[in-house]
Amino acid sequence: MKPAAAAEQIRTLALSFPETYEDEPWGHPVFKVGQNKMFASMSVGPRSVALTVKLTAEEREIASLLPYVRRASYVGRYGWITAEVSDDESLEAALEWLRESYWLKAPAGLRRAVE
Repeated sequence: MKPAAAAEQIRTLALSFPETYEDEPWGHPVFKVGQNKMFASMSVGPRSVALTVKLTAEEREIASLLPYVRRASYVGRYGWITAEVSDDESLEAALEWLRESYWLKAPAGLRRAVE
């Protein structure tokens, strides 16, 4: 899977949620909801896409068992993980985690979109 194709699928899903928008405060795409609440960050590399999302403690524990997941730099202590998306399996997981991260960060009235 080409990183650009994976990035496009991630971007398309992220921007399909209510009241989301894309920003680039650090030179790479960041997806936000409502009043400037980040729910995902993405960096496209030559072999993979690094997607950083917030997960529940239970999901984080399960995700951390996968070889393409690590604790996120800087924000890991707050419940964020980074997934290296390089194939169909990691993309499928990343898209599900993107939904969860949106749900965790979105205002309560918007959460129904991903339930």
